[in-house]
Amino acid sequence: MHQSSIDGVEDMSTLAELHEAAIMHNLHQRYQKDNIYTNIGSILAAVNPYKQIGLLYDLSAVELYSQHHLGELPPHIFAIANECYRCLWKRHDSQCVLISGESGAGKTESTKLLLQFLSVMSQNSAGTPPTEKSTRVEQAIVQSSPIMEGFGNAKTVYNNNSSRFGKFIQLHFSQSGNIQGGCIVDCILLTNRVVRQNPGERNYHIFYALLAGASKSQKETYFLEDSPELFYYLSQTGCVKDRSLDDKRHFDDVMEALKVMEFTEEEIRDMFKLLSGVLQLGNVEFMTAGGAQITTKQVVTNVSELLGLDCFQLSEVLTQRSMILRGEEICSPLTVEQAIGSRDSVAMALYSQCFSWIIMRINQKIKGKDNFKSIGILDIFGFENFEVNRFEQFNINYANEKLQEYFNKHIFSLEQLEYNREGIHWEAIDWMDNAECLDLIEKKLGMLALINEESRFPKGTDFTLLEKLHGRHSTNPYYVKPRLADHQFGIKHYAGEVLYDVRGILEKNRDTFRDDILNMLKDSRLDFIYDLFEQVSSRNNEETLKMGTARKKPTVSSQFRDSLHSLMATLSVSNPFFVRCIKPNMDKNPNKFDPDVVLNQLRYSGMLETVKIRRAGFPVRRTFKDFFSRYKIILKEKEKAAVASNGDEKKKSTDLLTLHDRTKKEWQFGKTKVFLKESLEQKLEKQRDEVRSKAGLIIRAYLLRYIARKNFKKALESIVKIQKNYRAHLYRRRFQHKRAAALVLQKHRRGQVSRGVCRKLREEKRKREEEEKKKKEEEEKKTEGDHEKKNEKEGEEGAAEPPPAAEEETRQMEEILRLEREIERLQKKREDGVSMLRESSRQELRLRRDAEILREKKKASRVATEFLELLDTGGPEVIPGDPKQPASRPAAATEEEVDEGFHAEEECIPLPEFPPPAEGPVDQEILATLPPPPPAFAEGTVAPSAPNVPPGAPPPPPPPLPGETKKEDGKPEEAKTVKEVDGKKEGEDVDRTSRLTAAESLPDTEEPIYSVPGDGESDYDQDDLEDGQSSTAATDTEHARKSTCTNASQESYNRSSDSYADSDDEHDGFVDTDEEVSNGKVNILNGNGPPYFHSYLYMKAGLMIPWRRRWCVLKDDTFMWFRSKQESLKSGWLYKKGGGLSTLSRRNWKMRWFVLRDSKLMYFENDSEEKLKGTIDIHSAKEIVDNHEKENALNIVTDERTYQVFAESPEDASGWFTVLSRVHIATPEQLLEMSHEQANPKNAVGTLDVGLIDSVCASDNPDRPNSFVIITANRVIHCNSDLPEEMHHWISLLQKPKGDSKSDGQEFLVRGWLHKEMKAGAKSSALKLKKRWFVLTNNSLDYYKSSERNASKMGTLVLNSLCSVVQPEEKKFKETGEYD
Repeated sequence: MHQSSIDGVEDMSTLAELHEAAIMHNLHQRYQKDNIYTNIGSILAAVNPYKQIGLLYDLSAVELYSQHHLGELPPHIFAIANECYRCLWKRHDSQCVLISGESGAGKTESTKLLLQFLSVMSQNSAGTPPTEKSTRVEQAIVQSSPIMEGFGNAKTVYNNNSSRFGKFIQLHFSQSGNIQGGCIVDCILLTNRVVRQNPGERNYHIFYALLAGASKSQKETYFLEDSPELFYYLSQTGCVKDRSLDDKRHFDDVMEALKVMEFTEEEIRDMFKLLSGVLQLGNVEFMTAGGAQITTKQVVTNVSELLGLDCFQLSEVLTQRSMILRGEEICSPLTVEQAIGSRDSVAMALYSQCFSWIIMRINQKIKGKDNFKSIGILDIFGFENFEVNRFEQFNINYANEKLQEYFNKHIFSLEQLEYNREGIHWEAIDWMDNAECLDLIEKKLGMLALINEESRFPKGTDFTLLEKLHGRHSTNPYYVKPRLADHQFGIKHYAGEVLYDVRGILEKNRDTFRDDILNMLKDSRLDFIYDLFEQVSSRNNEETLKMGTARKKPTVSSQFRDSLHSLMATLSVSNPFFVRCIKPNMDKNPNKFDPDVVLNQLRYSGMLETVKIRRAGFPVRRTFKDFFSRYKIILKEKEKAAVASNGDEKKKSTDLLTLHDRTKKEWQFGKTKVFLKESLEQKLEKQRDEVRSKAGLIIRAYLLRYIARKNFKKALESIVKIQKNYRAHLYRRRFQHKRAAALVLQKHRRGQVSRGVCRKLREEKRKREEEEKKKKEEEEKKTEGDHEKKNEKEGEEGAAEPPPAAEEETRQMEEILRLEREIERLQKKREDGVSMLRESSRQELRLRRDAEILREKKKASRVATEFLELLDTGGPEVIPGDPKQPASRPAAATEEEVDEGFHAEEECIPLPEFPPPAEGPVDQEILATLPPPPPAFAEGTVAPSAPNVPPGAPPPPPPPLPGETKKEDGKPEEAKTVKEVDGKKEGEDVDRTSRLTAAESLPDTEEPIYSVPGDGESDYDQDDLEDGQSSTAATDTEHARKSTCTNASQESYNRSSDSYADSDDEHDGFVDTDEEVSNGKVNILNGNGPPYFHSYLYMKAGLMIPWRRRWCVLKDDTFMWFRSKQESLKSGWLYKKGGGLSTLSRRNWKMRWFVLRDSKLMYFENDSEEKLKGTIDIHSAKEIVDNHEKENALNIVTDERTYQVFAESPEDASGWFTVLSRVHIATPEQLLEMSHEQANPKNAVGTLDVGLIDSVCASDNPDRPNSFVIITANRVIHCNSDLPEEMHHWISLLQKPKGDSKSDGQEFLVRGWLHKEMKAGAKSSALKLKKRWFVLTNNSLDYYKSSERNASKMGTLVLNSLCSVVQPEEKKFKETGEYD
């Protein structure tokens, strides 16, 4: 024996002696040293060790083999994977790895190792973008292995984890080398194993794992309380448990993998229901009674409940066959054997569709881009030869024959054909061709055709099939006809002769899955079952008899053949690598090498012929141009110049190869290609990599230099910029310091000059005053002399009567002192009354008390002014408050008169009578936080505070009312002086207070109860603005618009108006064209804006009615109470579509209770609003879309997802769409207005116009403190608040409108909305109806633009000027629909 055969070699193509003994000895010698891998060129032979070998597959081994070419390191499956990975760029086409061998030889484990290596190479690939690197598709493929093994692997005689399906895994790589997607295609599952197994074998692993790992509650749900021995599909072979298999651990692995692959709990539960239903189907038993009858009714009930089927329909399908014959449905009973076939077909269809659905879900998880090359890995069942071989082994061995044909085609047939075509000199090698064996199986009138034909005959049996096979193929050299056995036939496969048992072949081949079974499964109540069979088409859509023949249905063998041909077509477009797995013994024991078993595998796999052709052949071939362009970089400069001088590329390639192998043993030239042995190619590739590495280092050095220089320039530029900015900062600080010093010097110098000027002016003033004083003293002395003379005369005439002027002066002084005391009392009550009210209530009370103090101050000021005029002018006697006295005082306020048919001008602000404030202790902290008085006080309309008047000093005159600035010229000089002093004091008081309003003084986090909305529209009509206004009128209007209370939302009126006002908005600017209205300016106020207040109260409206808690609102002079606080903009039931990746197409819509608060749309499980399911921010949503594809639906599009909802009615959907669209674009102010609008009278439990309230008073109910009573003409309402301050505030607010029963100083009788005729335009004579707010008093009928207090008066009808008031004709209204 040659020394190489004794020592052993890593590549068997280098053996000196080529025969079976040398190959066998080489494999045995390496196997004893735990070297289980051996190369045959690029083909790898792997012997299963049946044990773990340390450090053989760890990460260090992956890193080592990823850095070397094939042949540089000992043989390894990682070396094949690395070469396959490199060939994606070296050969520019897709690659595939075919793993073949007998069952139990290690094919599945080899597939896992290939996936492990390619996964690490993908993660370590250079230049991979972070987005692609984070997908980790390869991890999902690895983690899906437990699921596929559980549903596709089973225990056989030779292998405890045998693949009963063939899978072809494709990994899609990007140009940068990372895995960016994948798929599992052409899965060939042997579904017969679900219902039948050979002796000593088990069903699929998942059934036993479910029974062993399911919890007690799950077993009760799935009706799995029985042991595995009681299920027919698991116990028919007698092999239920195996010591080497841990079913419970396998169940845990499958559950963990399902969760990692993102299967939902609902999908897992439905899968287990299907598996339980399959097991229960196996226990359905039949008996013969006029046809097949079911004897286990309870089992059928369990199956129906698990699969969501109708129990009666399932029983009929299992025992009867229905078919449509010429348009009529015909039912015929089945025999017991046929009923068992129907039962098994349902079980196989359910399991097959479930397996296909799992593969589809895994493909969805690993799906990615497919824009470059791919690597495919084929793991399929191996060749099987048992003591009894049935239909399942026939299909498996047929598939292995096709794979052997593919191997022979690439290794022998195509290679020898290529050598002959290119004219390569070599010795032809004989090899075993299995083409004739495949012709026997699949050609026309072959064995598959005869089996399918006999399966379709109604009276065909297994023995008639055997007779046809013997009669047709007995002369074929690859067909075996046994001499003794009368139920067997044989085939001479490439791996040896196999005898098959003909019994049961026709039954297993027939497809008994009828159309009525399919229709029953499509009617399942379980969405999972419905989705599995929704896309399954009917196998016999119109089963009618035409021309005496029935339409052919596909059989199991024909479907298997089609799947196999599709797989081979996929493999033919890729460059293959082969891994031959060898089983060392039949007992699966480690360290045992059985020569007979190994020799048999070497023979039928053609290992000897493979070694010979790899040794004699040239497996690497390239065109001349491609070869020279790839390897010319390894030439040195001199060699490159010499080779480049030859123009022919063939000559250049010859010179290049001669430099490396002058003997020409490792290469030959064909007609168009260069043929190389693998050893020479590996040498050339190694030299090429070294040259490229050196060039890459040089390029890298230049790039690093460029980057470093670029960074240096950037840093230098940044330093210069920092220096520039720092110098500018330093110079700026110096300049600012000098400028500040100069300003200080200028200030002191100006102060010095100003003080000198001031001293000079004071000296001049002192001298001038001394001169005036001297003049006055002289005049007084002269006047006193005259008075003394006059008094002496008068004293003699009326010494007994006191002078009237002295009495009047005394009475005026007493009146002034009384008013000052009243002012002090009110100020003290204001300080004492502010205690525990909340912020908004305290502000309201302070504003109203300031107005009360202001009124007293004005009264005192008016009286003081009258007194000073009496002293200065020496006029007649003036009695304050006397109605008979003439109104001739220039500073007194004149009474307003309303001319008939004309506008009123320059009205003053009416101040209502306020109730006395509540007494209580003074809280200084609360007083410090109170808001300042309104700006109207500071601007001269009213005074903010009264100055302290000494007892002997004259009181200051009152400030002028709007429109009285021209009358001040006629005042005496003393009155003006007093007024100037008072104005200065007022300015000082205003400067010391903030000008914030009540709403602005609140913290940002609180919502003010009293809010002042902006003046959204003018009080004047368009014609008045065009006529122009004087500055005095504009100023008065601006003063008049100041309000201490809150105007209600203008939207509440706009929405309450009818179609007349809505349709005529464009004409709102025109003045009403009546005879009673003049062209003068409309400059009148209806008083301050109506207050807005809300809180919770307990209410009771009768003796027998219990107390109820209501949310009460005072808005627009209307007292309303609601069942709950109207804090949501909208609420109601909507249907919402669920998210996720679920494939279930139905029942995704769930009814939810939606509530819109501010800009947050929240949805709850029910209307109790206890369990919040989610929140949607409408303000930050992208858009609100009206979904026209579904009725009453709309979409809310956000950055994360799209929410789909629909309402039960079009009106509800339209309302939701309108509100959500408004909120989506609304500002915070508009949202506040929308929330105020929710206090809508139409949503209230009850309403009460405050003008109808007769009185509001506190109650002395001892059971309920803080109670008060509202009394009207028709009813009495008892109310109870939580706090006494809140009670007093409600009483003051509800009493306040009592003073508002006066409109323009007169008590009104009736007020409300009426439609009034007016001209359509200034130049138009056409009339139109306009909605106006009418107020009827004792003297006139006034009408305004709106019911708001600050609305402008549009006109007045004086009642005395009316000729008559005629009631409209009812007859004409009935005929025309309009009043005359």
